Amino acid sequence: MSILRTIYEELPPEYKERLQVFYFLHPGLRSRLAIATLGRLFLSGGLYWKIKYISRLEYLWGDIKKREVEIPDFVIEHDKVLEHRPLTDYGIEPDPLHLADVPAVGYSLGRYEDKWTPEDRWYSRNYM
Repeated sequence: MSILRTIYEELPPEYKERLQVFYFLHPGLRSRLAIATLGRLFLSGGLYWKIKYISRLEYLWGDIKKREVEIPDFVIEHDKVLEHRPLTDYGIEPDPLHLADVPAVGYSLGRYEDKWTPEDRWYSRNYM
């Protein structure tokens, strides 16, 4: 936020007046919350009310013509990744640690418990 504030303060006054919207592309839940709570304190009032959150490039094209702004390739690639994770639009990351890619373990805690007879299981529980 401090970088954004510094850039905005360094703009000449005529640019500040002409700036109508500041597009924040692919904001995460943390950045939305930080700007919503702390933005009023750290950003000038002129900039705070001009921020518009855009979660996908397709929503940006509703306000800007496609060839009007140059979008870097890594932003386009990130947008393609987000297309397969629609819950991130709402700040929900279903598997942030990618645990679904980890192979499941075939055995539970007791690896040899299937080989025990019912009597052995009963005796082992008595000693616990």
